[in-house]
Amino acid sequence: MDKERFLLPAIIIVVLLVIVAVATSLIGNTTFKTGNVAFQYPNSWYKEQSIGNFDDQSLYSAVTLNRDFQSNNQTVTAYIIFQMQITTQGVLQLPSTGSITTNSTNSTVGTINIGDFKATQLGNLGPEVAQKVTIIQKDNFYYTIQYICPSSALNETTEAYNMILSTLQLS
Repeated sequence: MDKERFLLPAIIIVVLLVIVAVATSLIGNTTFKTGNVAFQYPNSWYKEQSIGNFDDQSLYSAVTLNRDFQSNNQTVTAYIIFQMQITTQGVLQLPSTGSITTNSTNSTVGTINIGDFKATQLGNLGPEVAQKVTIIQKDNFYYTIQYICPSSALNETTEAYNMILSTLQLS
């Protein structure tokens, strides 16, 4: 008879612990720390792949985060890509930011501060796809943080992107 009295409260406690564990895994932040790079991103984003070590010996390193969203009864995926690559010597023929923005509608170019670093941002918002890239140069490396997402997922993607930028540490 004493066992029956404790059975229901024990079941309730176990169910509550499971709910708390699931909620904690879905809410909160995950820390990415490899080599000279560290940042946080929401737990709702999945680390799809990581290439390289993000250290002074790497020519190229990258990590891709993604998250699925529902839009018009379809699953669409948003991506955030963080890359590090060594700067090369010589001339690189890239289109100017002016030509990029004048050839695109709803484009922006700006400069922001990320910690102690100045960064350039390029953004483009289309009817179906949104994209933004932030470029930081530190020592002999370029760091780029880019998102590409369906326009319907812009708010959630921007929140995750801004979290990465605000928590970014380059040592």
